[in-house]
Amino acid sequence: MMEQVRDRVTGWGARLSLAALLLVFSELVVWQTPTRYSVPEWLGLAAVYLALAAIMLDLITRLRARDVFSLLLMAGIYGLVNAMLISRVITHDLPLSLVIRPLSAQPLVFMLALASFLILGSGRATGPLDMLVSVVTGVSWGVWVRWFPVVSEESIPEVSEGTALSVLALALAGCMLLRFVLPSADIYRREDWLLLPVEWALTGGVLIVALIVGAAQDKIDNLDMGIVAMLVNFMIMMLYVTLITRKDEPVLHAITPPRRPNPVAWLVLVGSFLVAGWIGYTLPGSGDSSAQSDLLFGALTAFGVVWLPIVAAVLGLRAFVQLAREGG
Repeated sequence: MMEQVRDRVTGWGARLSLAALLLVFSELVVWQTPTRYSVPEWLGLAAVYLALAAIMLDLITRLRARDVFSLLLMAGIYGLVNAMLISRVITHDLPLSLVIRPLSAQPLVFMLALASFLILGSGRATGPLDMLVSVVTGVSWGVWVRWFPVVSEESIPEVSEGTALSVLALALAGCMLLRFVLPSADIYRREDWLLLPVEWALTGGVLIVALIVGAAQDKIDNLDMGIVAMLVNFMIMMLYVTLITRKDEPVLHAITPPRRPNPVAWLVLVGSFLVAGWIGYTLPGSGDSSAQSDLLFGALTAFGVVWLPIVAAVLGLRAFVQLAREGG
């Protein structure tokens, strides 16, 4: 009995690792208001991110998410819940407040956090594609941090490039060190990524508490909850309906069991990201706009508008073809 409990506890080390990455990417890469949080608020955020990490790992495994389309639906679920419970921007300035972060920036950083989790958990060396993604993401981050506080309707504090780069460098290095400090996760089977009923109750309870707190502060209303519930239910329905088209193991199969990270590979990616971020931050611009910020925000808006209909159409077509083959 005690050994089973120990195995479950060490398995939460992997979930904590993803939670740390989600916190860093969602709060520091999508620079929101990290300088305004008090210590108790950071602790509350950590609990919410841990619950989200555990639930997302369960859903990825349960629904065998592996290809980019199914993972994008997972990312969309995360982005919507994050935007409602943490940043609380769903209905701040519709429709842009729904498109820019909940359906664009946050899903994209979820994909980046998940990719980072897989890199750290596999211990593999990184290649040219990893480097390209790191550089492109770094430049985009620099542009975002420099210009989003200027153009946003919200009161988001501006931050100097030195402060932003230093904080993010320490946070990303800390994500790697956390993997070394945590005990080896006893996750050897696909089922070990799934939550037990009591774990579902605990993680769900954390999210419910966050919802109650937001509602009590008048930061979350019925319209927020209605929009999120409608879109999340649609995404989950799409994942369940198209489950017959995903016969392979989920993407987490590559890190079952998780391994120790490759520090050199990780630091190379972090270094390239930070250098590219510095370049993006220092690109020329004046007033309240620049060519690079217009390009970035326009691309994020377009992505947030089109990706869900495209993913739904592709997965629906796949399911139709699969059913036709089985019926024929």
